[in-house]
Amino acid sequence: MANMAVPIPEEDEQREIVRLLSTIFSKEQQAKEAAEAVLSQIDTMKKAILARAFRGELGTNDPAEESAAQLLKTVL
Repeated sequence: MANMAVPIPEEDEQREIVRLLSTIFSKEQQAKEAAEAVLSQIDTMKKAILARAFRGELGTNDPAEESAAQLLKTVL
C-alpha cells in the first residue's frame, strides 16, 4: 500500500467539499430534530386521548359516530 498513489484535491476543491458536507449535515440534523419533535407530539396526543378515554370524555351521544373503543383501536 505504500506505493499506492492517493489523489488529493486542490485546496479550493477541498473547501467546497467541506462546505457541501457541512450543509448536508446541518440539514440532516434539522430533519432529525423535526422528526423527534413530531414523535414527541404524537406521544403527547396518545397520552391525552387515553386520559380522555379513561375519564369518559371521548365521543358524543350521537349513535352515528364510532365508539371511543373504536377510536382508541385506530389511534393505537
